[in-house]
Amino acid sequence: MMISKAKIMKFAVVGSGKFGRELTKILLNNHHEVLIYSRRIQEIESINNDSKSLSGFVFPNSKNLTATTELKDLADVKYIFLTFSSKDISFMLNKIPVTDQQIFISCIKGFENNLGVLPSEMLIEKFGVKKENLIVLSGPNLSREIAKKELTATVLAGENKKAMSEVAESLKNEFFIPFINSDRYGVELAGALKNIYAIVSGYFHAKGVGENTIGFLLTKSLEEIRVFSEARGANSSTFLGLAGVGDFFSTALSKDSRNYKFGEMLATGLNATEALAKINDTVEGYQTSLAVHKKSLELGLNLSILNFLIELYDSEKSLDEASKILVPEGIDNDIRTY
Repeated sequence: MMISKAKIMKFAVVGSGKFGRELTKILLNNHHEVLIYSRRIQEIESINNDSKSLSGFVFPNSKNLTATTELKDLADVKYIFLTFSSKDISFMLNKIPVTDQQIFISCIKGFENNLGVLPSEMLIEKFGVKKENLIVLSGPNLSREIAKKELTATVLAGENKKAMSEVAESLKNEFFIPFINSDRYGVELAGALKNIYAIVSGYFHAKGVGENTIGFLLTKSLEEIRVFSEARGANSSTFLGLAGVGDFFSTALSKDSRNYKFGEMLATGLNATEALAKINDTVEGYQTSLAVHKKSLELGLNLSILNFLIELYDSEKSLDEASKILVPEGIDNDIRTY
């Protein structure tokens, strides 16, 4: 096994879900110390006593691992990974101690539900984290494939190149390959927006359309992602990279994606409330779509695929109705500007 050449460091991972566990495993295998946080006391006891989660996930090199239910324990840890759901942003950040010495690595893909802002915006504007102390981690990072040691790339984006390089070296191994990017905002937007269009992809796939139609749909979905992001000030070239095209296709074509599955359920005639209840898990793209739709109207953007999805949440649509969102009234340009 290829071991990272990074110096031995201490990290905190806030969240013991699938992605948080995989990050922890990578760091432990690279001989770093890890403090992992979970709200569940039984989970913490299982990790500390038996080196495994309640679901049976076994942590390697457990002598370097400590689990806690106390966020105050993070106060003396410099590098902190945030791996919880976007719906928990406000609750969690209100409890995490913030100092000028800490570097926060946000792995959260979505928007804060009530304010409709990105996690990094919350960290900076509400909790006083300095921009240079904030990194976003995103990319085509399906947890089940990382667990299988499938070759995987990720992106670390921010202003602090030294901190990004240290984190990248700490994570790098023979199958998990980090890259760095200076466009934190664009990388974070791409990670949030792709979940919306993965829902639409699941819907169209479930309707049994052909590959030509899927190619048409995904291309126009990327166009809407680009247009919205440019309107918000992101760098359009970011969306040609791993955090954009890479993450989008791995999610939009993955039948294991909760967003994709949610779209499949909408295709059966379920409304959003019914489909969410059936999945019984977080569907990041749902809340993100509501926030982005609201903002797109404020910006005067007509995003036809997104508009269709919002309507689909409340009423079933035929395939003919769905297909019309892709067809312009006249002859349109291949690459549109809004």
